[in-house]
Amino acid sequence: MTRQRCAVLAIVLTLTASAVGAARPDVPFHASIDTQPVITGSCGPGCITLEIPGSGIATQLGAVKLTGPSEVNVFAGTQTATATMTAANGDTLVLDIEGTVQFSGPSPTDPVSFSGSWTVQSGSGRFSSASGSGSYSGRAAGPSGELSLTGSISHIGGRP
Repeated sequence: MTRQRCAVLAIVLTLTASAVGAARPDVPFHASIDTQPVITGSCGPGCITLEIPGSGIATQLGAVKLTGPSEVNVFAGTQTATATMTAANGDTLVLDIEGTVQFSGPSPTDPVSFSGSWTVQSGSGRFSSASGSGSYSGRAAGPSGELSLTGSISHIGGRP
């Protein structure tokens, strides 16, 4: 009877250890990106489209390149975007971004500030099963800007 209890205990401990390892807990995420926003066109009355390339550093990815389209509704003061961060090894993390924009003046080169939230849409490599969310903020003036993202991500390593 004692051998059976030991065997059952060993199986329970093994399964528990496997479940804890597979859980892939949330880890803090932070990115600091220097951007070069470029107006690419119109998406309707009072709406402009932009491409927002950049580069910087992100936890869990290291040095990253940022690409992605954005739409800004000037009248409503809102922004939506899809941002793809690509690590040096080619792994990607794709984020959906939604927030507000505040303009300081009427010229496209006048400073603008923005903030809102992001969620993980998809990824590749180590981030193929990633999930997570957080907030972002930044500012831009003329051809340069900066973007900061904070939050958490989980399921890093390619397994849910």
